[in-house]
Amino acid sequence: MALSHIVVFNLTCSPEEIILSSTVNCKILEPMSLATNSFSSSMQILENKNVTPRPRWLDLPKAISKFFLRNRLVDTVDCKEVQEIMAKSSTTPQSSANSNIVAEWMRFPFTEDKQTLKFIKESKIMFVIRGLSGSGKSTLVRHLQSIYHDSIVCSADNYFMKDGIYCFDQEKLSSAHEHCQELAKKACIENRNVVIIDNTNVRYWEAKPYFILASNYNYINIVASPNTPWKLDAKELSQRNKHDVDLITIKRKVSSFEDFIPFYYGWFVNEQLSARLLSMGRDYFKECTELYPLFRQHLETLCPDITVISDGNLIKDYFPEDLKRKIVHCTSRYVGKGRAEGGKEYHQKEDVQKSYGKVFIVTLYGFIITDKTLGARIHLPQEALVLFDNPEERQRDMASSPLKSPVSPSKTSRHSPLKSPVSPRKTPKRSPLKPQVPLRKPSDANANFDECIRGISLLKTPSSQAKDDLSLKSESKDVAAITKLFPFVRPKSRGRAAHMTLGTADKIQSKQTAIDLLDICDIEKSSPAIPQDFERVKEGKSRLYDDSHCCIYLDKPYNIPVLFTGSY
Repeated sequence: MALSHIVVFNLTCSPEEIILSSTVNCKILEPMSLATNSFSSSMQILENKNVTPRPRWLDLPKAISKFFLRNRLVDTVDCKEVQEIMAKSSTTPQSSANSNIVAEWMRFPFTEDKQTLKFIKESKIMFVIRGLSGSGKSTLVRHLQSIYHDSIVCSADNYFMKDGIYCFDQEKLSSAHEHCQELAKKACIENRNVVIIDNTNVRYWEAKPYFILASNYNYINIVASPNTPWKLDAKELSQRNKHDVDLITIKRKVSSFEDFIPFYYGWFVNEQLSARLLSMGRDYFKECTELYPLFRQHLETLCPDITVISDGNLIKDYFPEDLKRKIVHCTSRYVGKGRAEGGKEYHQKEDVQKSYGKVFIVTLYGFIITDKTLGARIHLPQEALVLFDNPEERQRDMASSPLKSPVSPSKTSRHSPLKSPVSPRKTPKRSPLKPQVPLRKPSDANANFDECIRGISLLKTPSSQAKDDLSLKSESKDVAAITKLFPFVRPKSRGRAAHMTLGTADKIQSKQTAIDLLDICDIEKSSPAIPQDFERVKEGKSRLYDDSHCCIYLDKPYNIPVLFTGSY
């Protein structure tokens, strides 16, 4: 067989060059030599072909076709190099030869953890996917679509697709992103369960419109990018990307690729449960103003314009309702986009990165109502406690001297400090309460919530974990009296400042809730606690510690699923 040329390939050519080369005395590689493992030291070559109605490489699988599409003539080619290229090109989940590698870089809590999958499917979640061309971003998006079947993908790339062909036009890039944002807004208005933003999102400002959308329509954000080893390797990305982005452009994008650090990390409650928590907090606020005249009078002096309390208007006027944002959360750490002290270090912690996008089970065991804030008290399991870092709590623990008074007024308060604590027994006396009702077992702790969230069944905390978290030596002298009545109340333990802010008075920041809660914990540490000190309220008991600090202790705490993520 007479041969005039030997055909070999490298990683730079276009389809047109291959078609041209196959019509001018060039040889076509035998597909069977790639489909089998019987490689020789050099490629098998077919006889001379001057006419090619259809190049045979177009019929090969996608991974092998990509090898042909990106090659031009050189002197020699080694079979091992071909095998490596084929392995690298095979990055789809369906590739059995490379399935282990694919599973590794697409392994996240929101793709594998059963509790997390259940939560996302029953909530409103916005995935903001980011990554450079060729990093595996599109493969991750397809993987998410295969898990969340009702999801909708919004991508600027789709704007340039014409009859299945990608036709990029730099002058239309702005219009493409506007179109993508409109699609995302439409999906949010329609309350689509999972919205996936599929753009490169190299810098924060590119993704900011979607963060605003999520906030306005009560979606929880998850920022994700493929964990491929080459995600920031410009040379590798230039070879892999399907849009023919050149190496210089990719290098520029790699150097501009920002690390998205949120304003704060925390555990977020979905929209339905948030509404329920807000409603419970407001109901208890109203009940306390009716139950304790002293508390009511104190609030009236702070808000003289409020004349109607019994119909519930006080909660709306005193704690202004945010008409847009109705998602409540428990902050694990304020990082200030990396600018807060220790914020960047917290963001980079291995525990934080591994837990990102994962569902935890926390326990709601009470509420605090003060003249500044309204909050829900949260008990964190051990796996969540390692992520909790509250500066106010840390400062209290580090303080060497005890507080001079049970309540430490905050500098951020707009209210005058109290002259002296008020005895809780100055409220109208009632008949002694019956002994504390035993805590509800975790298996049925969510019954009331289930009725109000349209069938969403809350996840249960394993009994062994609950037992470990609540292990308590009741005979110890270090145990506060309140803890013996309500085991979840730990005024001396780490994590006692964990809370969810449900409302704040005018000009009061949300962080004041943690300060108020720590003040109450300081009171609880030294105060005696007997059943006669408490008043009966719906599903629990209440106690007024002074004219500005009231607590609700639930008889039957609730287990609540929350998603650990960031607020951007």
